Amino acid sequence: MATSSTTNDTAQPDWTGDKLLSRAVNWMIASKPIFGVMKAAAKAVMKRASRRAGMDWDAHAQQMQQTAELQLQQLCQEFSQQPHPGLQYPSYYTVPFHAYGEGNLCWQAAYEVEPATCAVALRAFKAEGLTAQQAMQKQRGAINSHIQAYHARHGLRAPSSILDIGCSTGISSCWYQAAWPDADITGLDLSPYFLAVAELEEQRRVAADPSSKRIKFVRGLAEATGYDDASWDMVVFSFIAHECPQAALAAFVKEARRIVKRGGVVCFVDMDPRSEALQSLPPVLFTLAKSTEPWSDEYYSFDLEEALRQAGFQCVESTQPDRRNRTVFGIAA
Repeated sequence: MATSSTTNDTAQPDWTGDKLLSRAVNWMIASKPIFGVMKAAAKAVMKRASRRAGMDWDAHAQQMQQTAELQLQQLCQEFSQQPHPGLQYPSYYTVPFHAYGEGNLCWQAAYEVEPATCAVALRAFKAEGLTAQQAMQKQRGAINSHIQAYHARHGLRAPSSILDIGCSTGISSCWYQAAWPDADITGLDLSPYFLAVAELEEQRRVAADPSSKRIKFVRGLAEATGYDDASWDMVVFSFIAHECPQAALAAFVKEARRIVKRGGVVCFVDMDPRSEALQSLPPVLFTLAKSTEPWSDEYYSFDLEEALRQAGFQCVESTQPDRRNRTVFGIAA
């Protein structure tokens, strides 16, 4: 469980919500000239963190583009037809975020997911001097350990089917596969660009280890997955909640309650509003962070634990796998 040394009784940081500091930051972000500068600065901060830890952000993106562009374009076209060609993007998904004008609907965002994910992991262990790979191993290993510990505390068997919602380019799905190698794992995301990268990397992973179980990737909506009622042992929302407004978050919880089996588990992995590390961010960093996360105010003020309880999940708990993030659990009754 989270400890007093890393969490705060305050429900959300002062730089979020309707607080005066938050409104001042939002006013600056609303100014297009200022926003443009902030957006570039936010990415520059992450690039420097990755570079110091041994990962060349730009070189990684360029290599992916140069070595697999045609294959990725074909895969993207295939995913664009799922679950049907007329799938409509929710309005919250089409706004600029993560310093990309097209959000997740562009190749640049897809090419840069891995170094960006490493930069996020490095932030969680900033004082430890880890390499990018070491930080990823420590963060994702801790998340899996917390999921396993929750199952153990409540006498639940290991999941044999896992739906990774918001799987992005498949990084989280691969970590779940490593922890539960016998489970049937599906990664669901809305971006055909991200899914193309996920599928290509999965083909490479299976080619290197033919005995491993294959991860399936599909395109779909987190709030309307299309799966049957009570069809999954565990549903995980991997770092997507902070990217969405409260109406979408409520819909995610409702959909999870529908598709998780009785006695199955829902888990949200995301930033922890009560984290001292987030609440004590210096003004420059929290201003840059907000400039690339248009729905952060809504996320930080959303009571996820209460939403799970209201939806009918039992044994709702939050734990803290690292100093910035949380895992929020519930069991379908």
